[in-house]
Parts: sequence; structure tokens; C-alpha cells
Amino acid sequence: MRKIQFPQEWIKEKWYGGILHIFEIDGHQAWFVEPENPAGDGRWTWCMIWPEAFVPRTGVPELLERGFYHAHIDVLSTHATPEGQKTILKFYWKALELGLAPKVNLIGMSWSGFFSLRFASENPEKISCIYLDAPLCNIADRSVPQMAEISQILQQEYGLTEAEMQTSFYNPVNALKPIAGIPVFAAIGEDDLVVPPANHINILEKRFKALDGNIKICRRTMWGHHPHGFDDRSELLSFIIENAEKNSGNPL
Repeated sequence: MRKIQFPQEWIKEKWYGGILHIFEIDGHQAWFVEPENPAGDGRWTWCMIWPEAFVPRTGVPELLERGFYHAHIDVLSTHATPEGQKTILKFYWKALELGLAPKVNLIGMSWSGFFSLRFASENPEKISCIYLDAPLCNIADRSVPQMAEISQILQQEYGLTEAEMQTSFYNPVNALKPIAGIPVFAAIGEDDLVVPPANHINILEKRFKALDGNIKICRRTMWGHHPHGFDDRSELLSFIIENAEKNSGNPL
């Protein structure tokens, strides 16, 4: 049984039936949500960015009810660069210092999919499973205005040429071998005009399966980029709970 206590000086607020404990790391706001009745094994989910978006539809409140902790650190400005990854990793070690399980269940919606895949590719031993929703998987895609803007930002932040963006390990579709053993559950809209499936999840799926990776994709026809999440979250909840129970164990 893990006993997890948060520092008294951290700001506390109510959040979807749990208690939000707010603090800072390297000037970035961070928080953990404490469930009313913890499962006892330190299981937790981590939403990389957009933590307030579509919360009920992503099953987070139901996971809190089942004893999961939930976490976030605001690192959007770091773009998960090598330097930004250091802050993200500090947050992970803070979670373990508090007593959370060594393997986390990632939630990556849209651009957050990129952050989740970046962290997982460099730290596969720390990941229990990954839930992706309309995820950005390919930073070289410039087929639509939104993606072209993001691609240009990341090209500058990572110091890559446009040609290097195609092959760089920093591009998630090129960094799948380390995470081939991590279960992935994804949801996409086939009519997504913001993050086109053909240029993102379809490439990831093909390459992931070529590595014998375990991936399931819920493909929704006549569905765009939004809304993320599900009306019926039963399959998603089962996926996360099953993997969390399998992977919650002693700290590294």
C-alpha cells in the first residue's frame, strides 16, 4: 500500500471530485489530482497538454473515482525539445518521489499526442500505456494550415532543416521502435481536417504494426478533429485500468 502525501504549502482546489495540488517546477505550473479514495498502488494518468479540454469525455473523472491520481505540468512552451524534456522528466521524478507508480498512463489529445510520444520514445520503461486522440504524430506534415504552422514552429525550436524533419528521431513516426512494447489505444475522426489521419495516425499505425506493436484505433467516420473523447468510455476505461493494474509496482 502506497501512502502518498502532498506538501501542505501547495495550493489546493477541488477538481472533478478530487483535490488539485498545485506547485511549480522550473517556473512551470504543475499539479497532481488526489482521488477521494486512492487505489493504493499509486496508479496515475498524465495529460501532457490541454488538461482542461474534454475532461469528462476522456474518462478522467471516472478514473479518479477508481482511485487513479491525475497529473499535468504546463510545458507547451518547451515544445518537448531536449531541454524541455528535462523539465518534463523532473516532473516525472517528483511523481515517484511522492510515491506514485513508476509506470504512468499517458493521455495525448491533438498536439498533446506529440508530447506523449516524445516522452515515451525517450522513456519507454516509464510508460504503462498511451491513449491518443486525434494525435499529432508527424511533425513534417505541412498539408494543412494548422499543421504547417506547428511544423514550422517545431523546425525552428529543434534546429532542423525541412528535410531533416522527415527523418529525425524527434519526429514521433520515426521513433516507434523504443515504444513498440507499449499498448496504444487511439481515437480519430476520419474527416479530421486539422490533423489529417493519412499523414499522422495512419503512418504511425503502419510502422507500429511492422514492429509488432499493440495498437488499436477507433476510427469514426463523419467525425472531425473535435470533440475528443467518447460518449461511451467503457472500452477506453478498460484499456487504461487493465494496463495500470498490470504495471503498478515498486518504485524504480
